[in-house]
Amino acid sequence: MSKLTIVGTRIAIVGKRDVYLGFKALGVTVRDARTPQAAERAVLDLVSQGFSIIFVSEGLARELGPLLERFRKQPTPAIVMIPDNMGSLGIARERIRKLVERAVGIDILSRGER
Repeated sequence: MSKLTIVGTRIAIVGKRDVYLGFKALGVTVRDARTPQAAERAVLDLVSQGFSIIFVSEGLARELGPLLERFRKQPTPAIVMIPDNMGSLGIARERIRKLVERAVGIDILSRGER
């Protein structure tokens, strides 16, 4: 069985287990969380275990603002929002757009909507 690894990096996903279960085949740890409270506990537990990359479903991540802010400026863990089976809420895209705009000084990811 091949595992998804990046030299010494441990990767996990926090969200509805049935949505993300397929990632286990790649060696990704999947933590079932259906409420923001369960997601917060799972993230803190994964951080304490040394996970470097933690994906959190957008639906849960939008409720975890203070927790995500706590880790935002630290190099690890990287906490990344991903869509779930309900589709993207656009939160992750907006966050990336703002980060890129801050880095390059201009919004290069806008869709031209005015």
